[in-house]
Amino acid sequence: MPHPWPAVSLLLAVFWVIVGAHGTRAALRARRSLSLLGTPGVETVGEVANDARRVGSSYHPPQIRYQAPPPGHPTAPATHTYRQVPLNLDAPNALHRGTPVLLRYDPKDPRRAVIVRTKKAYSPTANVVWCVFCLVVGLALGAAALL
Repeated sequence: MPHPWPAVSLLLAVFWVIVGAHGTRAALRARRSLSLLGTPGVETVGEVANDARRVGSSYHPPQIRYQAPPPGHPTAPATHTYRQVPLNLDAPNALHRGTPVLLRYDPKDPRRAVIVRTKKAYSPTANVVWCVFCLVVGLALGAAALL
């Protein structure tokens, strides 16, 4: 009676390759969205002030609230509160009201901000590393099953 392990190994390999490829694609898209700022930016914490909503026929994107220096004074203390729509609206993290976020803002114009991640999520770089690891595990498992 033949053993089912090669078939099971191939199925697991296909699963891990699909998970790794899909996750890598999403994580790379999240990393690219951080480049919308155009500058390394200053990292700070904030929260989602309003989640995305539809009122009648108009759509209101989510807004984030954070503190930064006033525009044109990058060395001033971060006492000005901003309530802005982030540049990366297609962030993979769920942006619900009250969710704490880690964000970066442009020191020259603090009204321009991108969401790095929510406080409970991995960073985009960590997601790329984990997903590439899953992809490699799937490929290695498939190769071992075929040999």
